Amino acid sequence: MTLKVGIIGCGGIAFGKHMPSLKKIKEVEMVAFCDIIKERAEKAAKQYGTPDAKVYTDYRELLEDKSIDVVHVCTPNRSHSFITVDALASGKHVMCEKPMAINTEEARKML
Repeated sequence: MTLKVGIIGCGGIAFGKHMPSLKKIKEVEMVAFCDIIKERAEKAAKQYGTPDAKVYTDYRELLEDKSIDVVHVCTPNRSHSFITVDALASGKHVMCEKPMAINTEEARKML
């Protein structure tokens, strides 16, 4: 089985840790990349994505893709919780970079 992964946030932690690690797993395909700076998402797609990888600047559009199994939330800390909640509501599995939230209330929403 191949897991199709979407990366939300294509900055330092995604390039430094998440994407290089995922690239080593033969059962994983990175099929979608999202960043508010389109060029960063394009660079990530070119370097780590499948040949037909999609690029987004709005994570909600990425979440509409039913073929994606799991998303990695690699955005700034302040946006971890609401992106994770939206991703879970869309039926995706989520790997969220730490810290999971900026306060207890947001962490509880994620749970």
